[in-house]
Amino acid sequence: MLSRVSTPVPRTMLFRRLPRYSFFLWIAVSLLGSLMASDFKWQEVKIDGRRYIAADSLVDFYKFDNKTVRGKVIRFHSKRAGLTMTGQVGSQTLMINQIKFILSYPITRHGNHVVVSRLDLCKLIDPVLRPSKSKTKGRKIFDTVVLDPGHGGHDSGAYCALGKESYFALDTANQLKRELQKRGYKVVMTRTSDRYVTLGNRVKIANRYRNAIFVSLHYNSGQSRAYGIETFALSPQGSSSTFVGRRSSDFLNHEGNDHDSENIALSTAIHASAMYRVRTIDRGIKRARWTVLTGLKIPGVLFEGGFLSNANEARKIATSSHRKRIAHCIADGIDNYKKALVKKSRR
Repeated sequence: MLSRVSTPVPRTMLFRRLPRYSFFLWIAVSLLGSLMASDFKWQEVKIDGRRYIAADSLVDFYKFDNKTVRGKVIRFHSKRAGLTMTGQVGSQTLMINQIKFILSYPITRHGNHVVVSRLDLCKLIDPVLRPSKSKTKGRKIFDTVVLDPGHGGHDSGAYCALGKESYFALDTANQLKRELQKRGYKVVMTRTSDRYVTLGNRVKIANRYRNAIFVSLHYNSGQSRAYGIETFALSPQGSSSTFVGRRSSDFLNHEGNDHDSENIALSTAIHASAMYRVRTIDRGIKRARWTVLTGLKIPGVLFEGGFLSNANEARKIATSSHRKRIAHCIADGIDNYKKALVKKSRR
């Protein structure tokens, strides 16, 4: 049986798209006034000790026009917001507009209700639908971006006949640095040459800058047919890394978890911009406890810009023009993320 739990929440907000040239998914939010009181009652149920929220509550709180359930597929739609959210019972995949997210727990059923885990609602769905609410209380709007070109020195990372990940990541970071500086950001690099920097030192460098965000840049490796872009945010406490089995360490809290909402909002902004501009397979916004994310005291993401193990994608990555395109779309994503935070601060 579902019970209604009163949870203090901000006033409800509705969403609209930013101009298409700058943003594929990223949803800016605007106040609807006091359409919903702060004592909104969520329909909640416990399954195997875990808290879940009924889909009907999401419709009411986020002011979706409707939801439809056909077989295992559930779809939410808001015409005014230009927003569609689609999931499937038994699956951890959630599509918001045309962007793929990987949930911490599968969507499930409870009696006649389709339900989603409360952890996914709080740590993924809400920060994505209401990015302006993701900013940690008391934090200033960031003016600095710490760029972390993956690998370096004896650690070349992935490689192909046309080059190695450490070089491609550094060149992408340099191009991104120039683009961000044009837009008025301060930029810090964890490495500026082909040298090895430990993961711990990368985190230490990032943590020197409190009014900042962190972006770790990588290129992927896998089966020869694998390709596409994926973006990682730190796994929330109580959640396993994407497609990794349950571990006791999943329940440990990390410093990076202090920014769970900001992490997923930043990931969404960057990933959505990349998918719009690069036009490749969407491998999704995922969760992991990478060392460069767990110890961060600022919001951070890890971006994988394609597979060097895929011959066709490797040829693209090996061109400066393609890496410049990736740098430009990441800069656009950072801009979109900042705009959402600035929008909040002016209220």
